[in-house]
Amino acid sequence: MENIIYQTLVTILIAAFTGYVTFRVQERRLKQELKTEFMAEKVAKKLLSEEKWKKRSFSEIKKRLGGFEDDELRKVLVRSGAVRFERNNGTEELWGLISKNKDEL
Repeated sequence: MENIIYQTLVTILIAAFTGYVTFRVQERRLKQELKTEFMAEKVAKKLLSEEKWKKRSFSEIKKRLGGFEDDELRKVLVRSGAVRFERNNGTEELWGLISKNKDEL
């Protein structure tokens, strides 16, 4: 009877330890994979927070935040708190932070 209890406890401890190690490894891997996106969001927010501009053109943002496809960059902008505006009958795409453009929403 004691032997069965001992084996059960050892099995539980090994399973818990293995689960914990697996969790930590996966967490580290995921953080590394998403680091680029988190940094891109920070940069986008910083660009759009500049006092000089309420809005910036998509082409200017793309110049400074390279390495992303257009739609991927738009997703980064939305996650950073930006919204899209259009100028010149929809031919120019502008982006600005919601907090700086509340009057135009």
